Amino acid sequence: MATGAGRLVPIGGRDTTIDPEQLAAAVGRGAGDPHKVQPAALSITQATETGNVYTVPQIRHLTEIAKDAGLRVHMDGARFTNALVALDCTPAEMTWKAGIDLLSFGTTKNGTLTAEAIVLFDRALALELTYRSERAGQLTAKMRFQAAQIHAYLDDDLWLRNARHANAVATRLRTGLREIPAVSVLGNPQANILFCQLPQPIIDGLYGRGFGFHADRWGSGIARFVTSFATATDDVDDLLDAITRLTRKD
Repeated sequence: MATGAGRLVPIGGRDTTIDPEQLAAAVGRGAGDPHKVQPAALSITQATETGNVYTVPQIRHLTEIAKDAGLRVHMDGARFTNALVALDCTPAEMTWKAGIDLLSFGTTKNGTLTAEAIVLFDRALALELTYRSERAGQLTAKMRFQAAQIHAYLDDDLWLRNARHANAVATRLRTGLREIPAVSVLGNPQANILFCQLPQPIIDGLYGRGFGFHADRWGSGIARFVTSFATATDDVDDLLDAITRLTRKD
């Protein structure tokens, strides 16, 4: 009830996270009214689409509100590992110990190709999930070859190293951008995504130099940069140098 077409709670909390008071109001609104759709689940995106991370106490607070209202709790972990290393906690602390029932363990954004895993912390959900996976077309032919990537992904903590690198180069980028007067970093991103306000000539100049990023989808002059396990330190430095040169030119 936090994302996509099923959103009932506006993302208006600090750092674009779900506000507990708004969640509590939403789960109680229309409860028991047969003329209104009843909430069934809370979905938390960790890390968020703006690079912010829910702390463990924040997750626990939200799950307590949801559980008190009889809701299941799902964690959308497309960038799960980036959040995990940012918090420097264990997977258990960030999931089932904090009240999460089901985790979408994303690996594609951190090193694999079309491989994801669903992790259940409530075994009672397993049979129903089996049917739903089949119905949703999520059982592809030779799927074991896609899934095999996750063995290598987890082996020797590769998944953690990849995420730490992605977060580190994002921090390098954020620090460098804040030193450029014409640039305003928005919010306080903690993972591998950041938004910033750039003058339009700089955005146009970066596109002209072949840099790949998204801009203007979230407002005029707002650019979104995402780093990954494959982002080199030199890539970040080249971007910062280009922005600095374009600023002086402007």
